[in-house]
Amino acid sequence: MTNLKNLIDLAKADGGKFFVIDETGEARLVIMPVEEYQRLLLAKLKKQVEDVENINREIIQAQLRDEAKPLLKPQPKVQAKAPAPRSPDMREEVIDPSFDFEAPKTDGDGL
Repeated sequence: MTNLKNLIDLAKADGGKFFVIDETGEARLVIMPVEEYQRLLLAKLKKQVEDVENINREIIQAQLRDEAKPLLKPQPKVQAKAPAPRSPDMREEVIDPSFDFEAPKTDGDGL
C-alpha cells in the first residue's frame, strides 16, 4: 500500500492533486503542492479584499450623494388664504406707568 509520503512526492513531481475519498464516495481531502495551495489561498484573499473595497466604495458614493442633496425638499407654493381675524395681542396694550405692580401687604389673619 502506498503511504502518504509517496503520494505527496508524486503530487510534487507532476504538479497534480490527489483526492482522498471517504467510504460514501465524498472527497474529503486534497493533497496538492504547497505552491498551488498558496496561489489558491492568495487568490481567495485578494477576492475578499476586492469585495470589501467595492462595498466601501459604494458606501462612500452613497454618502456623497446624500450630502449633495438638499436637506429639505422645496415645498410647492400654496395659494395664500385670507388672514384669519386677529385676536387682541396683549403685548400691544399700553401699561399705565403709575400702576403699582406690588400687591398690598397683608398679615394673613383674614384668611
